[in-house]
Amino acid sequence: MLKLKRGDIWLIATLLLVGFLWLGLRELKEQNQVYDPGDFNAVITVDGQLYKKVPLSGDDEEIEIKTEFGHNILKKFNGGIQMIFADCPKKISMAMGFISRPNQTIICVPNRIYVEIVGNASQQSGGDEVDVYAR
Repeated sequence: MLKLKRGDIWLIATLLLVGFLWLGLRELKEQNQVYDPGDFNAVITVDGQLYKKVPLSGDDEEIEIKTEFGHNILKKFNGGIQMIFADCPKKISMAMGFISRPNQTIICVPNRIYVEIVGNASQQSGGDEVDVYAR
């Protein structure tokens, strides 16, 4: 039987505290970040191929996707997008809900549909910022 000593308990408690603190600060930072939906697009891919790129700004829109894999309907509204119909058996993609922030995704595996929120090309370029240093 494994017996924990006082130092082991302190180490475990410290690591747990640091981990929860890091996750809490990360969540707080993400919640306080303000996004402009006009700066983002929903990129829809079907079977790994680009199907459509939809700007999240503008009027409400329904995007119908009929392929050999299945039938899905996405609805763009309020600066985001949501899967409102999927003919796959478990309908997990519909449970993923409304997405409107960068890097959020909706995935329908049986119908091979992947939707991701990304920034515009001008925003992603970063301007004069340094991305990588190489020797």
